Amino acid sequence: MKFRHHPIILLLFFLTLGAQSEAVAQIYHEVGVMAGPVSFRGDYGLRGDPEAINNNIGFGFGLNHYLNFAYTDFISQYPRQHFKVRTSLIYHSTSLNHYGAIADRNDQAGLQLRSMFGEANVLEIGSGLEYYLMRIRDYERNPNTFTPYAGVGLNLVYYSPIAGTTLEDGLGLPETTFPTFLAGPGEEPAYTNGSNVTFSANFQGGVKYRVSRNSDLIAELRWHYYYSDLIDGLSPIGEQNKYNDWMFWFTFGYVYTLE
Repeated sequence: MKFRHHPIILLLFFLTLGAQSEAVAQIYHEVGVMAGPVSFRGDYGLRGDPEAINNNIGFGFGLNHYLNFAYTDFISQYPRQHFKVRTSLIYHSTSLNHYGAIADRNDQAGLQLRSMFGEANVLEIGSGLEYYLMRIRDYERNPNTFTPYAGVGLNLVYYSPIAGTTLEDGLGLPETTFPTFLAGPGEEPAYTNGSNVTFSANFQGGVKYRVSRNSDLIAELRWHYYYSDLIDGLSPIGEQNKYNDWMFWFTFGYVYTLE
C-alpha cells in the first residue's frame, strides 16, 4: 500500500468520531488504555521455531475510544445491544534476532544470522466493530459481571524498522550478510531501514469484567496482519518468503464510561 491512500482512512476515522451528531446526547463515550506483550512474526528466525517465537517478544500499549449506542433509539434493537464502534491508537516495539538450526551452525552462514539484529517499531490508528455476547444494557447494569466479545477492524500503519549487524562494514556485503538478504541487480531490496505506511487487518477476542457503574477491566488477544512484508525491515529473497508480517498481542486494560 502507498502513502497516498492514507487520507481515506483518516477521513473515515474522523467521520466515525463525529457520526450521529444529532443524537450525541444519547451516545455514551468510553475511553480506555491497554498494554501487554507482543509476539511479532516476521522474517527473523525460522518459521515456527519455538526459540524464535519465545524470544522475539516485544511490548505494546494503546488508547481506546468506544461509541456505545445501547441507549439510543435511532438504531434497531439487536445492533445497539450487541455492537460498539471502537477506535484505537496503538504503538508497539519488538527487538528481533535470528534463531534456529541455521543460526546455530558453526560456520559463516550461522555467524551472519546470529550477528543480525532488528527492531519493529509500529504506530497504528484505526476503527472497527466489536460484538458482545451479552446484551450491553444487561451487562452494564450488573457489576461483577463478565461478557465475552470479539471484534474486527482496519488500521492505518506507520512503521519504522531497524535492520543491522554487529559485523564490521554492516549489511550489504557477501562477507557480512546471509544470502537471502542480498538483492541482485533489478531485485527489490531484501532489507531496509526506511519508514513507510501500510494497512493492517486486526481481529480480537476477549472478556470484559464490570467493576462498577463506570469501570471495566479487559483481557484481550489480538492478531494483526500487515499488508507489507517490511514491518521488521526484512523481506528475504526466495520462495520461502510466502507471507507478510503479522503479530499476536495479549493485553490487559481498563475502560471508563464518560457521562
